[in-house]
Amino acid sequence: MKTTLPNHLRWDRIMQVAGPVFGVLWIAAPTVAFAATDPAAWQIALVAVGIAAFAALFLSTVMSIERPVAAPVLAMLGIAVALTLAADPVFAWLFVWAGSAAGVRLSGPNNLKAVLAITALAAATLALTDEGDAFWGITAAVFATSALWLLIGGLLRANAALREARAELAEMAVAEERLRFARDLHDLLGHNLSLIALKAELAGKLLPDRTDAAATELEQIRELTRNALAQVRLAVDGYRQPTLPSELAGARVALEAAGIVLHVDAPEEPLAPEVESVLAWAVREGATNAIRHSGARRAEITLRPGRLEIADDGHGAPRPEPAGNGLTGLRERVQAVGGTVEAGAGPSGGFRLVVRVPAA
Repeated sequence: MKTTLPNHLRWDRIMQVAGPVFGVLWIAAPTVAFAATDPAAWQIALVAVGIAAFAALFLSTVMSIERPVAAPVLAMLGIAVALTLAADPVFAWLFVWAGSAAGVRLSGPNNLKAVLAITALAAATLALTDEGDAFWGITAAVFATSALWLLIGGLLRANAALREARAELAEMAVAEERLRFARDLHDLLGHNLSLIALKAELAGKLLPDRTDAAATELEQIRELTRNALAQVRLAVDGYRQPTLPSELAGARVALEAAGIVLHVDAPEEPLAPEVESVLAWAVREGATNAIRHSGARRAEITLRPGRLEIADDGHGAPRPEPAGNGLTGLRERVQAVGGTVEAGAGPSGGFRLVVRVPAA
């Protein structure tokens, strides 16, 4: 079965490869400038080996978040120093790539120290050459570019930490809800089951001498069992009953995770429990459709008294689903509270779901 990645994950993977590869292509600029100086054969061989190794080190450092950083960056700096002093001062631009790799990968105070150290090394290397005019320009470029990627690296790490925190919060919410449900079941069943056990023991003691009294106890056991079963069913129904705020929050997280921008216009107004439940199911169905079928980039949820509208800018209506699923199941729930469902293409394209329910 083919699995389709969310839009933001596909984009992250593309940029994870395309960004570093595009950056490596710029190494051709100093290489071309070096080739125009009529270099010696040994210099050409040195540059060919050095540039290939430098590009491989840069890609392996930037594209992998698990590999060590210090050794590849030090190797890149060594190549930059060697090519600058032995081949051509134009290769001092390689310090820009080394500083960028260090800035985007290192975390904490180490990245700033690394940027400053790389800038100082670039300045010292340039000072040993005769390129006095390029000294300040290259040094400033090394510091500015490295500092920029230092900030970008911090944003990338903060974004990754935010996603992890969201996942942890979702897991904690699920665990807390399971614990709450377990406590509710314990409270509901504990008393009834204890009473059933006591009455069953009493009925056993009454038999066979006092059959009438034992029959009374057994009848009470049956009533207690029925009541306990009814209470469990009510608890499970309440546990499964979605709420509008929770579904709106869940839809926002799910749509944003799929790369869909969601706008919600839903004033907080009291609703009847059965109406709120139906609207919550509608929000869930609309969000699911936008993620699975529409290929949308934007979605909007608008709630007004007696009316809920969910629209996106995707490809249009989903394919028909089996009875009891998707829109069919939603129509059954809405009709149960005296409402109607409209589903189809929106005025400006995409898919629109409109649910009307009694406003009171």
